[in-house]
Amino acid sequence: MKLAFDTGGTFTDFAFSDDDGTILLHKVLSTPDAPARAVLQGIDELLAKVRRGGSRRDGEGALQILGATTVVTNAVLERKGVDTAFITTDGFQDMLRIRTEGRYDLYDLRIQYPDPLVPRDRCFGVKERVTADGDIVTPLDEEGVKRIAAQLVQQGIGSVAVCLLHAYKYPAHEERIGELLAEFAPGVSVSLSSSVCPEVREYDRASTTVANAYTRPLMVQHVEHLEGELGKRGVQSQLLWMTSSGGVVPSASAGRTPVRLIESGPAAGAVAASEYARTAGERSVLSFDMGGTTAKLCLIPDGQPQIANELEVARHERFRKGSGFPLKIQSIHMIEIGAGGGSIAAKSKLGLLSVGPRSAAAVPGPACYGRGGTDPTVTDADLLLGYVDERSFLGGDFPLDRPAARRAMDRLADTLGISLERCAFGIHDMVNESMAEAAAMQATDSGVDPRTLPMIAFGGAGPVHAYGVARKLGLRKVICPLGAGVTSAVGLLGAPVAADLSASLPMSIPAWDAKKVRQILDKLAAQGRDVVLASGVAAEDVRFSYTVDMRHVGQGHEISVNLPEGDPASAAFLDELLVRFHDAYIKLYGRNVSGTDAEVITWRIRARGPKGEVTPSRMRASAKSTGRALKGRRPVYFQEAGGFVDTPVYDHYAMTPGERFAGPAIVEQRESTVVVGPKAHFGLDDQFNLIMHLD
Repeated sequence: MKLAFDTGGTFTDFAFSDDDGTILLHKVLSTPDAPARAVLQGIDELLAKVRRGGSRRDGEGALQILGATTVVTNAVLERKGVDTAFITTDGFQDMLRIRTEGRYDLYDLRIQYPDPLVPRDRCFGVKERVTADGDIVTPLDEEGVKRIAAQLVQQGIGSVAVCLLHAYKYPAHEERIGELLAEFAPGVSVSLSSSVCPEVREYDRASTTVANAYTRPLMVQHVEHLEGELGKRGVQSQLLWMTSSGGVVPSASAGRTPVRLIESGPAAGAVAASEYARTAGERSVLSFDMGGTTAKLCLIPDGQPQIANELEVARHERFRKGSGFPLKIQSIHMIEIGAGGGSIAAKSKLGLLSVGPRSAAAVPGPACYGRGGTDPTVTDADLLLGYVDERSFLGGDFPLDRPAARRAMDRLADTLGISLERCAFGIHDMVNESMAEAAAMQATDSGVDPRTLPMIAFGGAGPVHAYGVARKLGLRKVICPLGAGVTSAVGLLGAPVAADLSASLPMSIPAWDAKKVRQILDKLAAQGRDVVLASGVAAEDVRFSYTVDMRHVGQGHEISVNLPEGDPASAAFLDELLVRFHDAYIKLYGRNVSGTDAEVITWRIRARGPKGEVTPSRMRASAKSTGRALKGRRPVYFQEAGGFVDTPVYDHYAMTPGERFAGPAIVEQRESTVVVGPKAHFGLDDQFNLIMHLD
């Protein structure tokens, strides 16, 4: 049996898979001040629901718990990590401030970047120097390290990041510093760049290691608290955590390198979207995940999310690459914008309507939640437009306060000098425009015409806005899966155990050394195998895939290339590697570069176990249904119709595959609602996904 949870900014979602395949879903408000509280509340409520259902209960201790968390993300974005220090080669203490000296806007004379997570007075230099070839120019000053350790203890530092020059390749000095800190500052958590991110480019490596050190004690505390509380409840399972690249890892690995979990929730959604695309018979899709705080858009070509080898967080300018903290981790490539159900609408300085990026989140929440929020939000607008219903929100377990939403919207409409309906629809439409723009940007960057792709819409607010976003993008097909409101949690149930590891070892093709290639690949494979086996995967089920980062000699950046199978010492292996590199280069840039050799910079491996089996139709059997497809009717606002229209409301769980319905319509699930406009028709496929075709 499996139980998965996904902690979001507004709600924490749950999915339970029983040993017979039945899937139960649940949702509770998040508790940002103590994320574990909402997790434990939801687990208690969901297990109580399971017991009432009469399923086998003789082995709750056999539960497998899987989680996606915002602990790491929120600590970085809200700057609520532990007091952290930074140790580097003497003379490079200003690395975190100088960055790469690149500018994301050449003509902005007042350009700004986020302040480093470590203040300058906690950046220490240690005398040592190793060349790029591994020659020790200056031995490590161990007495200096001991003095730094004493200062860390005196200042009450909770964590330290260590990043020395060329340590990605020659880690001996970093490892010795780690040993000395363990001896002379035993209460301080230590993150070594040679362990967290053994890759070239010292600033990116330092930034990644600092983010890891900044959040590591928090993640360790979160993991230990959850495991302790679950143990009290009779659940003795080790937790598995979703990483940013779409695989789950054991708690020990998550606590050691929490920076790899910084996009765990969105990654779980993308994993689920790829599985839903497969069951719906779609090869490539656009994934659209809109929750209470943000919206995430992701291209899934050929059934697999795109994996990027770097990520940037905490940008000073949301859409300006280079304005945040670079992280050298593998992550699912997606774009995220501050547009969710809790996004606050207001009058801008220009006197115009604006929406987001400020969010009401879970506390106080939208005005209609009745928890003290007074600002109008996207959810308030959707309620007043008839897209969601105050009596059926979360299956009726969370009634909404329509008068409170109306009061909040009236105040904003009065300041803008427009009607309440126009204000509410303006909010809804403006959010749709922002998400359509972001999706078009994401597709264009990848060389894809978004109009050729179907959209998979999920998250609590995704199906509500999918029709409007699809219309703006010119899409013809939208897929809204069963359990759309908790899709990320469902994705966790089917995610494989997977460890993504990397190491830089620059090597040009003319200087190819097959022995060194085997050594580094074998080392990475052994590390990956240990992580996967520690998660309970049988040794015979472990699989490996290899990629390399390559470029032409003299270039500054690399592209990812799949490593061929076979013996690295054979001429055929090298020939195939070059063919793959040139093909990938031409596909990306439309041309090739002649007269220069190619080189490998970084070697990567994914060690993984088998995927879990998730049957979406089993959610239907566990859901409450009215028994009739047509639940009733209510007024719903559609711009194409010129106002409110008396609209049929359907129960998703009572609909039958093969039936066809015409829009406009509202289709309700417990955790989400699908809005079908007048210019669309819809029905269910054999997996009970709602398929909407736009005219």
